[in-house]
Amino acid sequence: MKIIVIGGFLGSGKTTTVIQLGTYYSSLGKSVGIIVNEVGEVGIDGDVISQFGLETKEITSGCICCSLKTTLRATLLLMIENFNPDIVIIESTGVAYPGLIRDEIDLMNLQSAYEIAPLLTLFDGSRFKQIMKEIKNFASGQLKDAEVIAVSKCDLVDPTMLPVIESGIQQMNPKAQIIRISSKDEKSMENLISLLGSSKPKTNDKKEIPLISATGALSMAGGTPSAGSIADSGVGSFATEYIFKNQKTVQKLSDSDCENIVKIIMSDIQKQVLAKSPNFLGHIKLFLENNGKTFKINLTTSEEDPQFEIIEAEVPVSKLKILSAVTGIESADLKQIVIGSIDLVLEKYGIEY
Repeated sequence: MKIIVIGGFLGSGKTTTVIQLGTYYSSLGKSVGIIVNEVGEVGIDGDVISQFGLETKEITSGCICCSLKTTLRATLLLMIENFNPDIVIIESTGVAYPGLIRDEIDLMNLQSAYEIAPLLTLFDGSRFKQIMKEIKNFASGQLKDAEVIAVSKCDLVDPTMLPVIESGIQQMNPKAQIIRISSKDEKSMENLISLLGSSKPKTNDKKEIPLISATGALSMAGGTPSAGSIADSGVGSFATEYIFKNQKTVQKLSDSDCENIVKIIMSDIQKQVLAKSPNFLGHIKLFLENNGKTFKINLTTSEEDPQFEIIEAEVPVSKLKILSAVTGIESADLKQIVIGSIDLVLEKYGIEY
């Protein structure tokens, strides 16, 4: 069994990369299991990944590397017992330190034979200046243990800036191999897959790895407590799900209506978040599932417009899900903004939940 850990800040393209990797390995006849960690109580990305026929198991309610170690172990063991995949891909939350996740797996004493692929961390090239300005220390913490750093969304970056971005990343982690990837460039994904193929076999060699205290808190070797990555990131978060009472009314909505609903909600959230955090980074993901389609809109920075798409999907129940996690704003304030914006629009369309 090969285990691939993928890290990177919110909105860096982890889910897209997971889908591409999972689809590739599946095409080779490999069975693929994916563990998705989310910030908040509501899982979002697992639903998207499942639509591509990949086995998923979500972990929610916090950061996989600081508060969910038992859950990660239980989830991994359950996946091995019930599914026994050839490949396990772990997508960490955008506010986790992926190096700690990899080390935690080594502490689990898994009975199944496994090998760990080179630790992969994504860095969003399209947000380089903002990341360096707003969360440089946290980004450095995410990158420091990476063995492969993929500069993502290269198609959105001025080609003359790419060497500058790579130089900046190399200063934060001189030992990592840096590559460029884009969801629109199949060749770049082939290069990434080639690098992940050089797996690191599990050994019994002793090394300096985090220790778990009796209370479950993470301590670095030597007993010094590790700061929580969520606090380090300066991110406030809120996630929720709306199940609609009047299903027949919602199912009568046209595709145009559904598109307008998510766009209006996102526009209002964006406006209010900008007022409180003018230079925010993060990820706001909104999904409206209705009539065999998912109407998806997401936003990752104060300097971009929301990105909208429609995904064909099995939708047994019409519902709306949102995950919001952004810098420079308190979680309580973000919750108030999100709920207020959604309630206003659902009321306008006569949708009860």
